[in-house]
Amino acid sequence: MRIARTPQVTRSNCQPLFPADRRVPTRLWLIMFLLLALPATAQEGTKDLGEVSLEELGTIQVYSASKRLQSASDAPSSVSVITADEIQKYGYRTLADILQTVRDFYITYDRENSFVGVRGFGRLGDWNSRILLLIDGHRINNNILGQAMIGTEFLLDVDLVERIEIIRGPSSSLYGADAFFAVINVITRKPPQLKGVELSLAPGSFGTYQGRASYGGQYRGIDMLLSGTFYNSQGQTLFYPQFDSSATNYGITRNTAYENSQHILATISSHGFTLQGLFSARDRGVPTAYYGTVFNDPRTQNFDYHQYLDLSYQHSIAKKWDLTARTSYDQARLQAPVAYSTGLPDGSTTLDTYSVRGNWSDSEAKLSGILLAKHKITLGTEVTANLRQDQGNYTPIGNVFVPDPASSLIWALYGQDEFAITQQLILSAGLRYDHYSNFGASTNPRLGLIYHLFHPTTLKLLYGTAFRAPEPFEIAPDLGSFYDANLQLKPEKIRSVEGVVEQGLGQHFTLSGSVFRNWISDLISLETDATDDQLYRNSGKANAAGVSVELEGRLGTGLQGRASYSYSDATEPLSHQILSNSPQHLGKLNLSYPVVPQRVFASLDAQYTSSVQTLAGNTVSGFSVLNVTLLGHTLGKHLDLSASIYNLFNKKYFDPGRPEDVQDSIQQDGRNFRIKLTGRF
Repeated sequence: MRIARTPQVTRSNCQPLFPADRRVPTRLWLIMFLLLALPATAQEGTKDLGEVSLEELGTIQVYSASKRLQSASDAPSSVSVITADEIQKYGYRTLADILQTVRDFYITYDRENSFVGVRGFGRLGDWNSRILLLIDGHRINNNILGQAMIGTEFLLDVDLVERIEIIRGPSSSLYGADAFFAVINVITRKPPQLKGVELSLAPGSFGTYQGRASYGGQYRGIDMLLSGTFYNSQGQTLFYPQFDSSATNYGITRNTAYENSQHILATISSHGFTLQGLFSARDRGVPTAYYGTVFNDPRTQNFDYHQYLDLSYQHSIAKKWDLTARTSYDQARLQAPVAYSTGLPDGSTTLDTYSVRGNWSDSEAKLSGILLAKHKITLGTEVTANLRQDQGNYTPIGNVFVPDPASSLIWALYGQDEFAITQQLILSAGLRYDHYSNFGASTNPRLGLIYHLFHPTTLKLLYGTAFRAPEPFEIAPDLGSFYDANLQLKPEKIRSVEGVVEQGLGQHFTLSGSVFRNWISDLISLETDATDDQLYRNSGKANAAGVSVELEGRLGTGLQGRASYSYSDATEPLSHQILSNSPQHLGKLNLSYPVVPQRVFASLDAQYTSSVQTLAGNTVSGFSVLNVTLLGHTLGKHLDLSASIYNLFNKKYFDPGRPEDVQDSIQQDGRNFRIKLTGRF
């Protein structure tokens, strides 16, 4: 019997996806040299969202809630926006760092990848496939695991982010599969915001170095952005008491938590056309001996890479209508060599290499505009061709990849109408129909009633449904074997009702809150049958209810920040037991103060996470973590120097382990630091 697991890779018995040494790649040094030679003729930049007033924030425009620009207060969702200014002031290193500070969200880290939980639902063993992750509207979830990478494995350097739009609640009415709990759209900086060449270097704890070279501006009438990033980390020496014996190095593992990654982003825009290309590759060691692998064996590791090209076109028709068309092509590879013991007296080992190869194209056309003065209409169609969804192993002899091939086709139609019943009352109604070649159709509506009671007060009543399609690794956990494949697996479904209140409190504060209820059915779970075979089945349900409140403020002294509290009760409906990895209480605090106005900022962010249950039924204690950052602007804004300390009080805390982990709970990082220098020319 093979234990169902996700794609990962090996260095000894397969060709690496990118250079396995941990030196800075030659291609990135070349990019840095070329960027310094390019002319910096950037236009004047737009105003950063972190610099606008609180009143202006109340009318901030967001795109992702309705696939068109609208005021956040008009959006038929609970929306949070994180700006480039916040990313810099609080020293955020990854998308996971950012999401950890957002109300209703929490992060679990297994020392390889980071996983996001939303409103009490953080299912151990999934691959972030219940959130939809976008970069400039381009879907990032891969087509075999549905995986959205959010930690150091995220495809993009967060310094290239202009803002992040976080849309809570089901959004399959616009986006289809995976828009289950939330849609996260990472919007990159535009060339005028870079204003020429930008270089960054950031050393940190655990032998970590990160460097970036970026250029943004206008060259011969074409807006262009080009950026390259490298990241190298030696990783920590770790101790696991489960392996505390002389045969396993007394539970100490060295040189197995390393990481090496490279990211390249290029965006070119002219006359309504935008071409974006992204390349991301990572080589990561695995220190946890997952899937029963040999402890402290550096050959167990993961290679993953993702690259895409996305071409889009926008055009206004008769001033009231906008046409958007886009087409893209993605490739994703995950490859994992794992070292197993042969069980022989000589202590010999063998390598097993699992690999995933996905290729897909996506095309979408969307028309939006105003009809009969009171209707804001959005109509669209989308076609996704999963050209390759292969899982397989490399042969021990000959190093040949032997795949179990798969493919599928998805087409969809969607529409949304925002009807202004009165000046204060808006009804938003949307519907999307998705058809999958391998399991049929799914239809998902969304309704929103938005009432602007008076100028500083908005009330929202929201209802929506969403689905998560079964992923290829769930349909065929034994690498596509027809005997083990579950071709009857159905999508997971969610129904959600939410009430939202957004209230202005004078000139300096805003208060927002929400109450929600989720009903989840046909949850896909891994089960073992009477013959000891493992299959994923639609065998679960879950209900969740909760409330959250957030206060945001900006004072005349320059002090600004936000504080939030979230409560959720996510349970299995028959037993009424709380779900594993489901904290009932989350607290967040962010504060930033200009020690020297416009020059030096001191910022802190703190998170509290209450206790959770592990898969074994044990309890992981709640914890609080405090991070601080000091940021200084020198030479105007041409040179920035920041210093961050994470987990300032060296709190010892744990996250629950995943099904493939030997450890029921995994200790997280203690106190660590990063220093960062950024120059603009």
